Amino acid sequence: MPDRKRQRFEKVERRMACGLSAAILFLVSISAFASERICLTLKPAAEVAGERVRLADVVESKGTKADGTILKTEVGRSPRPGQTRFVSADYIRIRLRQAGFDTDTMTFEGPDDVKVSRPWASLPAGRIRAAVDAAIRRRMPWNSEDVTVSDIQFDETVHLPVGKLTCRIVPKPHEDYLGSTILALHLFVNGEPARKLWVNATISVMADVVTVVRPLGKHQHIRLEDIRLERRDLAGLGSETIRDLEDALGNRSRRAIYPGTVLRAGMIDQPPVVRRGDIVKIVVETGAMTITATGMVKQRGRKGEMVRVMNTDSNRVIMARVTGPDAVSVDF
Repeated sequence: MPDRKRQRFEKVERRMACGLSAAILFLVSISAFASERICLTLKPAAEVAGERVRLADVVESKGTKADGTILKTEVGRSPRPGQTRFVSADYIRIRLRQAGFDTDTMTFEGPDDVKVSRPWASLPAGRIRAAVDAAIRRRMPWNSEDVTVSDIQFDETVHLPVGKLTCRIVPKPHEDYLGSTILALHLFVNGEPARKLWVNATISVMADVVTVVRPLGKHQHIRLEDIRLERRDLAGLGSETIRDLEDALGNRSRRAIYPGTVLRAGMIDQPPVVRRGDIVKIVVETGAMTITATGMVKQRGRKGEMVRVMNTDSNRVIMARVTGPDAVSVDF
């Protein structure tokens, strides 16, 4: 064969080989494309226990490329426990695209929407009431045997996620744990915050209080036969209620007080135990040594109050605390 014809033949042969290679590559590409397509069949309904709806919850996957990565993709939020919502195929496509998947290679079959429901757990009312009672008793300043916690009320219709339930009970600032009380109830499921509720409770505290048994006139000195201890509920009586006879004896009433009245600090007044011109003993204690002197009171004062006293030896006026009708002490 002449050289010219041989060269033409080899050239044509090379072109045919290139064309055949391109055809083979094209067919391989089509085959690969076909093998990469994913068929997703939506379920008519699905039940989801968690906070998020994932693709695996709402579809039945077909095809080798529907691996764990795409099936774990979040495609929506779960409804509240005990409620339902719908997740559409269009919304699923959008969420998959946002996650970086090519939805053009996916085929969606089945219904247009998936009805998603979420199971729920009821609130254990008895357990919550016991927890509230225990929390109050841990924090209150009263003896537990004197206290009755009653009428514990909260929303018992709450639907909670399914899981391990724990709670934390928080009282109001400066709670006195008397009478009507409101507490915050924080509920957690599997360690995650679930709900916050308000709890109302009534706290009754039975304790001895000082009551008047005979009429007292204004500025009348209170004697033992005028008062007695009675068992009363402290709820509604106030923090100034006098609960010890010694705290009332020797004082005088600020106003007329009728029998049956519960004494409060604001109803009585401690009379002065020293007056201007009284001679008293001045006591000064410094460590193990005690020094005494004679003094003259320059103003009237009640027990525990600071008054001006003149040392009769030095004529020096000092401030001293009244400790009794004939004695004062100097603080250092």
